[in-house]
Amino acid sequence: MVPGPKAAYNFTRCKVGKKLWRPKLEFDLSDPYCRSTKFSYEPLHDEHLAHFFSRPNNLNYLLKVDLITSDMNVKCSLRDYNEYRKYLRQVHADYIKRELRKRDRLIVERMALNFAEKQARKEVKKLKEKEKVANERQRYNQEQLLQVELRNRKLKERARKTMKRFKLIKTIKQEERKLMNNKREKRTEQIRQKNKIAAEINRRKVISTLIDMRKADKARKKTKDKRLLNMNQKKQKDIEEKWKRKLQFQEKDIERRKMILQRIDNRRKKFIDSYNEKINRETAKMKRILDNAKLFTNCYMKRHLLDGRKLICCKKYCKSNTVLV
Repeated sequence: MVPGPKAAYNFTRCKVGKKLWRPKLEFDLSDPYCRSTKFSYEPLHDEHLAHFFSRPNNLNYLLKVDLITSDMNVKCSLRDYNEYRKYLRQVHADYIKRELRKRDRLIVERMALNFAEKQARKEVKKLKEKEKVANERQRYNQEQLLQVELRNRKLKERARKTMKRFKLIKTIKQEERKLMNNKREKRTEQIRQKNKIAAEINRRKVISTLIDMRKADKARKKTKDKRLLNMNQKKQKDIEEKWKRKLQFQEKDIERRKMILQRIDNRRKKFIDSYNEKINRETAKMKRILDNAKLFTNCYMKRHLLDGRKLICCKKYCKSNTVLV
């Protein structure tokens, strides 16, 4: 702490030996790194050093150095003063918040109590209504029990009457059954007689039908035999006719083939004769050409020799030579 000049404003926070920073009542994590307020240690505000600084020698020295005022207030700088004011404002704001929370809690508790009272009143009303309903149900059940007893009595009386009626009905039914049995026996006897008569009639009909069936079977067999004979005869006739037709067709075919072969032989002979004549003509021509070629070669060879003209025997050459000369 540096002493200030004389006749200047003095900023103080607390007296000597009193704490600046008060302990917080609640655990606060709003400023864990102490950036808003720096809780620096100052020995003049230490409680444990209050006895030391209260000595007269030390007080005179502090007054002389101008660290405290005559009222025992510790001087401070403007920055420290503003920080302390900020700290006090924050403490006051925390106190106000705490009080507001208490009020809110009280309000919530009052609301809860009021709500609980209302719920209790509603439950009381419901219980009263339930009691009324239970009483009404008891009355209703008692009335129903009385009605059930009356109904049971009526039903018992009806049951007695019905039992009497059933007994009468049973006796009547037994008599009716006896009559029905007698009628059934009579009907069964009549039906038996009718069945016997019908059986005899059916037996006679069956016998007559069997006789007719045998006669019809014999007639059918005869007709079948005749039909088979006729069919076999027709088949044999058809086979013979087919065989004759085939023979006639084969004979005609053989004659036609013979005629065709004769014509082919005649044509072949004519072709061979004409071909031989052509060959003979061509051979004669070729012989003439060969003879002429031989004469020409002999004459040509002799013409180029000495005294070759005397040796030439070709008349054609002599004629041509005379003409040239």
